[in-house]
Amino acid sequence: MSGVRDRANPVAASFKPYRWSASIDAVAERYGLAPETVLKFDQNTPPQPGVPQIPLAQSMARLNEYPDGSYRALREAAASYVGLTADHVVVGAGADDLILLLAHVFLRRGTSAAIDPPTYALYRIVTALRDAELVGLDDAADLDWICNPQNPTGACLEPEAIVARARRRPETTVVVDEAYVEFGARTCAPWVDELENLVVVRTMSKAFSFASLRVGYALAHPETAALLTERRAPAPIAGPAADIAAAALREPRLADVEATIAERERVRAALLEAGFTCGPSIGNFVAVMTDDPLADLLEEQGMVVRAFDGGIRITLRRPSENDLLLCALGAEPGPAGAREATLVRTTTETALRLTLGLDGTGSCRVDTGIGFLDHLLTLLSFHAGFDLDLAAAGDLPVDEHHTVEDVHAALGAAVAQALGSREGVARYGSAVVPMDESRATAAVDLVRRPHAEVELVFGGERVGALAVSLLRHALERFAIEAGCTVHVEARGADDHHVAEAAYKALGQALRQAVAPGGAGIRSTKGAA
Repeated sequence: MSGVRDRANPVAASFKPYRWSASIDAVAERYGLAPETVLKFDQNTPPQPGVPQIPLAQSMARLNEYPDGSYRALREAAASYVGLTADHVVVGAGADDLILLLAHVFLRRGTSAAIDPPTYALYRIVTALRDAELVGLDDAADLDWICNPQNPTGACLEPEAIVARARRRPETTVVVDEAYVEFGARTCAPWVDELENLVVVRTMSKAFSFASLRVGYALAHPETAALLTERRAPAPIAGPAADIAAAALREPRLADVEATIAERERVRAALLEAGFTCGPSIGNFVAVMTDDPLADLLEEQGMVVRAFDGGIRITLRRPSENDLLLCALGAEPGPAGAREATLVRTTTETALRLTLGLDGTGSCRVDTGIGFLDHLLTLLSFHAGFDLDLAAAGDLPVDEHHTVEDVHAALGAAVAQALGSREGVARYGSAVVPMDESRATAAVDLVRRPHAEVELVFGGERVGALAVSLLRHALERFAIEAGCTVHVEARGADDHHVAEAAYKALGQALRQAVAPGGAGIRSTKGAA
């Protein structure tokens, strides 16, 4: 009886499957770290998820039906985004699905594909899967894989050079992977209507921040697009994912791209100043060329980067998170220009990682293991306009006390760190928030005089898994660590509403207090 591998189609001898970088759990176990403290700088995705521009109920309304196999709305949205027509667009389950499709259509045993290493590993994999030969980009080939901007180095070719190559070799299918084009590169898309052998691949995973949706699209001459569409799976993209992606392409919201570009240059400048070899990058990452085991050094400290032959690739995260990595490499971070902070804390009772941005949009991702606490912190973040990314784990089998206290302490410390000298802020904020039958008031003074007056009147002991009696002390710890004065009062008939109103009011007061308020310190003493 022959084995399953004997019955499988042949692949090139060079075939090796795709390998992810080490997972958070694997790194934590290997180095004895708390998983909540590990940061991943290896996936080239933004630190915050994209926000769907359509109601969730609308995207989920037809889960019992297959999606429209033509994906007309998605194709039209992509065409409008790039300045072509829907007949130029082929969709797939992420750019990787389209790369596999292109290999399936144009490669087989006896053909060849060209790459310019170091480059995206999937090109090697799909070429080997088709039992085709892999050659260098200077060699004649049946298909060229060109990543532009290049992953992992960030180098970029001018589109005219790629187009000239496609014109010189009309028998070669030239595939241009533009996954990172929004971060400052020029596109080859305008030439696909002229050249049947030119295909441009795009993704919603990078600048749009929708990696989990697995949506990609290719741009090609209508004849080429029709051929690819004929040979793809009948409905490769989930209906809700297609709806969300189409809405995002119709009204692109890529404001974070400019901030990412600025952060890329700041991080690169710090690495150069520290003596590292770090070439220009047109992507949401930078590459350090080195033979030193920097990836291992960083993993030991809970920071996962992508290693490649001759260097490491560092995905840009929030400025304060990038500063942790720079410090681990012995580089001196330059001014970030953003009021934010990242804290990593591990004790015998809790472990947590918290990133706070004061000048945010209220984007929040919280996981403490205590559902109602997550809810309250999400409300505070939203009403303050803070961006908050928090992962925490505590000794919950004992009780939730240590987790609740340490999370609030870390949040206060992050506020203090993000405020810096406290120059130029309004200093004071206050709010009154009703929540049905409940009512809360909050007042904040950012002067460096830690004090708290907290009166929360509850009728019971718990809301969900949270003992509400812990909140008074937790808010006191927040005020002490933030170095500010906080007054919060709330009462009502429903304990859930009492707590919600209190955290909403505190968020509103903080929003006012941290807002710009002129030059200097708003104090007759001239000091905070």
